[in-house]
Amino acid sequence: MGKQKIKILVADDNMDVNIIIAATLVLKGYEVYKTYSAEECLRKLEELGGKVDVVILDGKIAADRGAMVIVKAKRTNPDIKILAVADDESEKTRVLDYGADGFTTKPISVETIVDKVSTLLTVGKNVG
Repeated sequence: MGKQKIKILVADDNMDVNIIIAATLVLKGYEVYKTYSAEECLRKLEELGGKVDVVILDGKIAADRGAMVIVKAKRTNPDIKILAVADDESEKTRVLDYGADGFTTKPISVETIVDKVSTLLTVGKNVG
């Protein structure tokens, strides 16, 4: 039996961005699930029984007060690492208060996102 792959859930409403991040992570050897909204992200997390290592969230999804994706994900599995990728710094405080482990802003390369995911998996909290 082989080593279990690290599972990553990507939630971004921009299909192109979602596909590029997911494809790059797959090529790095991760098992990746793509979702396009807060609701879909939470459904997929539930479907996977919370057995996800990292969630990458678009800033709007991460900061959504109604959905509270970060809070609900951490309730499902407190060990999940969450990286928010926002358009600007305006949501940073709220997203970190919700429990995100990392926050970064666009413009950003997909390789930098992959590096931040790797850092979260090895170091833990507060990847900026």
